[in-house]
Amino acid sequence: MSERESILKGLYDSVISGNAEQASDFARQSIQAGLAPLESLDKGLTLAIREVGDRFSRGEAYLPEMVLSADAMQAAVTVLSPHLDARDTKKKGKVLIGSVQGDIHDIGKNIVAALMAVNGYDVIDVGRDVPPATFVDAAATHKVDIIAMSSLLTTTMAKMVETIELLSEDGVRARYKVIVGGSPISQSYADKIGADGYGNTASDAVALCDRLLGLSA
Repeated sequence: MSERESILKGLYDSVISGNAEQASDFARQSIQAGLAPLESLDKGLTLAIREVGDRFSRGEAYLPEMVLSADAMQAAVTVLSPHLDARDTKKKGKVLIGSVQGDIHDIGKNIVAALMAVNGYDVIDVGRDVPPATFVDAAATHKVDIIAMSSLLTTTMAKMVETIELLSEDGVRARYKVIVGGSPISQSYADKIGADGYGNTASDAVALCDRLLGLSA
């Protein structure tokens, strides 16, 4: 196995196992060995986090493992980011993401944000417990293409409705694609509140954004 192959495998395995320290080490090795950061992202980290997401979808991995893998990937991305050539990282679009007001859970949202970032999206993460007005104001400030809202509590789902209604009241609903997700959310609920789409998993959310922006069939 060549040094390049060994490093890419190390990046992949460290994300699969959720080892952030190891992921950082292999990311540094990749820079020292002259690997293009984009190659490390595409052929190491992204492949791994997609595999973890697929395992989660199949019931072969659980949320704690997803969190560890996302943390490991983020650790490596932090090392690689300063070395990325802007010419190689043309963004697909800009996504605003946050957990709705009243919801302080952000594990799933963080995983989605991380996966979107390594798949070519410029991600603005407004955090958790985000009021509808903050979503609307931040979307305008950052000129985003997509607003992504997460809710893990049935008691906060209504804030998704309020956000979409506020966009309509302000006359800007047509400017943005709005996607929703979280354990109590479903496609039927997304349809009911007038969202543009629903993602069951982080990988689904990325594929949905690609589709909404006309980047995939």
